[in-house]
Amino acid sequence: MYPLNLPEEELKHKVAADFFSPNPQSEIIKLDKEQKALLKSLDSTQILGQIDFCISYNAKTLFQPINFLWAEAKKGNKSDIIESFIQLILTIGKEKTYENNLPPIFLGAFDCEKIAFIPYHELDSIFTQNDFNWNVPPSKHDTKEFKTLYALAKELLESKKLQFSFKSDYKELQSFIQANFTLNNENIAKIPITKNNFTTIYQKWLTSVAPSIGIDWNLAKNAGILDADFYLADLLSSENQSLLDKLFVVLKQTHYEFNKTTTFMGTQQKDTASFNDNQKAHTAFWNLYERPPKEEYWSYIIDRRDLLVPSDIRERKGAFFTPQIWVGKARSYLEKALGENYQSEYYIWDLAAGTGNLLTNLTESHRLYASTLDKADVEIMQELSSENALHLLPKHIFQFDFLNDEFFDKPCDKHATNGGGGG
Repeated sequence: MYPLNLPEEELKHKVAADFFSPNPQSEIIKLDKEQKALLKSLDSTQILGQIDFCISYNAKTLFQPINFLWAEAKKGNKSDIIESFIQLILTIGKEKTYENNLPPIFLGAFDCEKIAFIPYHELDSIFTQNDFNWNVPPSKHDTKEFKTLYALAKELLESKKLQFSFKSDYKELQSFIQANFTLNNENIAKIPITKNNFTTIYQKWLTSVAPSIGIDWNLAKNAGILDADFYLADLLSSENQSLLDKLFVVLKQTHYEFNKTTTFMGTQQKDTASFNDNQKAHTAFWNLYERPPKEEYWSYIIDRRDLLVPSDIRERKGAFFTPQIWVGKARSYLEKALGENYQSEYYIWDLAAGTGNLLTNLTESHRLYASTLDKADVEIMQELSSENALHLLPKHIFQFDFLNDEFFDKPCDKHATNGGGGG
């Protein structure tokens, strides 16, 4: 985003201009009049002791400025973002900046490639600890105090920081600032996931989270296990717990469970996958995005799982979405060919049902059957039927490859020699 050799002072001015100033020409973000007025009142030139970068709101009616951000800035891209936070904490603690100024909503740290935020209240216990020597140079990272503070705060900072790349997360960073650098901020507003952006966020998840899951994705792909189902397990979850237990993959706080099977004894078996980085990448990623999405989007996202499946797999399996207009046409043709009472007079079997979109709103559950190639889609249809979104009986939903599997039992040798028919 910014040149590696850009001096620190110039970097601060550019970050302030690019992200904390109104830009009427921007196509990235649409600001209303109130937001533009607020941004015009944001002051990024205020000098506040030794703090590198400050964003505050000044008004004549206010006794004190309202501080949004105190941040540590570093040129280049080699600085450890956690060390930058520790240096900032030492700077604030040494000067006791919070005693004569309203503490900010966020502390931050940035360099020429990235910026990270952490809510100030998360660090209250750090600033109020007893018997800590704050009188050390914050820029010296080899002091006993710096190392002590690093050990004390590292895990907290890593688990709570909200980190953005200036380049690849440009839109998200703009949206985050718009939502949180406001006088009405009471809670941290994460980036919402909708039916319009869930595929874009999946692409980011692929590079950020998928490599941290303890799975050989090449072997998994050959076994029909797709990363898209792990993303759905994450997305449709709360408190790191999937909300739909019948998805092919479910998130269970610190690990995933998938590929559930029932043994001949009636017991259930399942595969599990944990994280190979103590869930750090997973935590950092989902600190930025609000999950689950609004429930009104769930059905659409599940129906459009095909958008998350690589094109070669979609073509090989015929995994393509059936639009609602085609669903309506199919019903019209069925009624025209079989009569208006076809639901009560015929059995209907969708051999390539996907997630059952073609069967939506059909009501005669004992006459409806659905099969599909992917076990993941079987699990989704069973979940939908349990919620009455599909009127299907669980035993009428099964895995089946209509291009390769046998439709009927082959005749046995006894029947064949006697000229009998197959069963």
